[in-house]
Amino acid sequence: MKLQRRLHGEEPPSDDSKPQSQLIELFTKEGFCIQPKAVTNEHIDLFINELHAELIVDKPRLFSTFWSGPETKEFLPAKPEYLAMPEAKILDVHYHLSTSQSLIFAPAIMEFLWDIFGEAPVAFQSLYFEYGSAQGAHNDTAFVYVEPPSAFAASWIALEDIQPNTGELFYYPGSHEYEQVFANGGKKFDPSDEHAGHYSHVLEALLEEIGMVKETFLPQKSDALFWAANLVHGGSPHTKNLSRRSLVTHYHPISATTPYANGKKIRPQPTDQGGWIISAT
Repeated sequence: MKLQRRLHGEEPPSDDSKPQSQLIELFTKEGFCIQPKAVTNEHIDLFINELHAELIVDKPRLFSTFWSGPETKEFLPAKPEYLAMPEAKILDVHYHLSTSQSLIFAPAIMEFLWDIFGEAPVAFQSLYFEYGSAQGAHNDTAFVYVEPPSAFAASWIALEDIQPNTGELFYYPGSHEYEQVFANGGKKFDPSDEHAGHYSHVLEALLEEIGMVKETFLPQKSDALFWAANLVHGGSPHTKNLSRRSLVTHYHPISATTPYANGKKIRPQPTDQGGWIISAT
């Protein structure tokens, strides 16, 4: 695996008729930006209540993934007892829980997504975390596939005040300017690459060699962080037995697509908030 500078011709389309804000300028330069109070606490509370109620019904609509052993990753109907498992996440709440759509398509978030895409945003994946994931450094384009590859952005919404040492999000500002290239010459994660077994450690070492500095995110409830497709990020270790409730959503412009949507011949559906949704689960 190696790093190379990105070709900016792959950037998502932008709407030149709108003036760039400070958020857009920072997003373009550093690959991320932070929007305080992007959503309302009321909408957060409604979402948390709906989510936890869903987890105790006989036949939940939601699925979760987590590690039950060093080499065993589970994909099971979501239950409360799974929330604290290693790297536990609940999938695609954006599609199954209506209260989530008031968060991921809140007016401030919609305005930002329209500015960077120049067209309507589609939420095609979402991940709810009750606790910090402690996931290693990674670049979404290695694992999250969109066509074209960089027609992608993510939001990370704090659903409570985030405390230190609870697995807080980390990221490398400016790392979106680079992308990892695997042994097969592609951007997608290659299990046969000689560095695949310690991918995150190698990636961080490569970034540090070129002077990248890690930052962490300790937001207040309702704050949101946006990142570009190639920004390297992950979850810090957690040493406190405290929750770190957060909601991550992956978006692409409506003119883009995903392999799962093409394979299953499914199309996005409109929401009352103006955004569109699609899901593989």
